[in-house]
Amino acid sequence: MKLRHYQPLLEEFNYDAFISYSHYDKTWVKSLHDRLQTKGFSFCLDDKDFLVGVDIAECVVKAINSSRKVIFVITEDFLKSSWGTYEVEMTRMHAFREGRESMVIVILMYDIKKDKLPKALKEIWYKVVCIVWPSDTEAPYNSEDIFYEKLSIALTDGRTQMCEN
Repeated sequence: MKLRHYQPLLEEFNYDAFISYSHYDKTWVKSLHDRLQTKGFSFCLDDKDFLVGVDIAECVVKAINSSRKVIFVITEDFLKSSWGTYEVEMTRMHAFREGRESMVIVILMYDIKKDKLPKALKEIWYKVVCIVWPSDTEAPYNSEDIFYEKLSIALTDGRTQMCEN
């Protein structure tokens, strides 16, 4: 089959991704957000996009539904958070219901092991894009630039579709 040209998907999402994280990691997430926003990506973050007075659970569901991807920043603090677990479970249910199992991107921080992840995330692990934050700067191909390049590629997936016309 020949690839004739790419065409943007219809605008059905308000954001490229909803970023789910522990508030203890807010400074790092702000840096992530700012660096990727300069590449043209748009993100839903609770601090800037959740409406005051609206139930948080309702805001989480709306954020998931209005984003092409969901990024989970997995740290020890995230794993202790009941909201993190809730957001993982709601994303898993949404992905299954809507046939969007490949919508999840996981950023593993500080050598977090897979066996520590929430059960709902383990259940869809085969469809998850996992990117590890570089903790060993001596390892080849393990730099922040390569991390951001991988994340940009994962975020770009689904922005365009192949068209035969």
